[in-house]
Amino acid sequence: MAFTRALPLLLLLASSARAADEECLVDPKVLKPQFASKLPRGFKLVSTRKEKRQIKQVLSLPDGFEATVTAGGCEHLAFTIGLKGPGLTVKTVGAELIAISRRVLPTLPMDKDSTVDVKLMQQALEEARISTMPAQLPCGNATCQLSLEPGAVKAVKSKAKPKKAPEKVEAPAEEQPGVLTLSYDLAL
Repeated sequence: MAFTRALPLLLLLASSARAADEECLVDPKVLKPQFASKLPRGFKLVSTRKEKRQIKQVLSLPDGFEATVTAGGCEHLAFTIGLKGPGLTVKTVGAELIAISRRVLPTLPMDKDSTVDVKLMQQALEEARISTMPAQLPCGNATCQLSLEPGAVKAVKSKAKPKKAPEKVEAPAEEQPGVLTLSYDLAL
C-alpha cells in the first residue's frame, strides 16, 4: 500500500530530473575527452573522470609538469587548466606564472574539437596587465582568471617504527607546491 502512494512521487521526481536535464544549456557532447586521442611521445594520460555535467582529465608532460583540465557546466560553460610541476610553489610570482603558462600551454595536445580553448587563454595572457594575484584576464563576455593555489601535499606513510629519535637538525623548509590555475567561465 505504501509503495502505491510513493509511486506518483517517484514519477514526479523522475520527470523533474528529466526536465532539469533538458533545461541545461551545455550540450553533453562537449563533455568528451579534451586531450587528443593520440598523444605525442613523452605525454601520458594519467586519468579521465566523467561525471554527469563535467569531465576531468590529468596529463603528465615530458618536462615534469602535470596538466589537469576540467570542462563542464549547465547555466555556465566553464573550464579550467591546472598546471603543477617544477618551479611552482605558493610563493611563485606573477611574472614567473605567466612565463610558465606561455611555455607549457602551447605544448598541450588538445583534441581539435576540445571545449578547453588553450589559444584563447594564451591570447588573454598576452593582453593582460597583471599587478596582483589572482589576476583577471581579458576574455570578452567570459570571466577568465589566473591564480595560484596551494597544491595537495601527499602524506607518506611509514610502516617501520622509528628506533631512536635522532638529534634535531634544522633542515631547510621545503616550499609548499603550488598549482597554477587558468579558469574560464561564460554565463549562457
